[in-house]
Amino acid sequence: MPDPATLSPSPVESLIAALNLSAYSPEEQEQLLMDLSDTIFEGTLVRLIERMDEKTRDAFSSLMDQNASGDEVATFLKEHVPGSDEVALDVVRDITDDIVSLHLEAPEAAS
Repeated sequence: MPDPATLSPSPVESLIAALNLSAYSPEEQEQLLMDLSDTIFEGTLVRLIERMDEKTRDAFSSLMDQNASGDEVATFLKEHVPGSDEVALDVVRDITDDIVSLHLEAPEAAS
């Protein structure tokens, strides 16, 4: 079994580190994470739909019109969109790369 200290951080851990959340107030952290969650969801959905052929897109649209549960949507994607399980991680990696490339400074503490 590999030593956990030598393992690379997960894409989510890398994203959290890039955000430097501890530099923000709890309220700001919460808002930042909610906004980020929305961005990841939207980016993932766009990429998944781009991978679908027309028949699959129509079936997915029909499923969504039926207010399918999260489990039903996940099962559909796993069965009909090859590599769908990696798409969200790819989106997280891309967002992390974008944040790191901005070289953002931590916000100044309010006095």
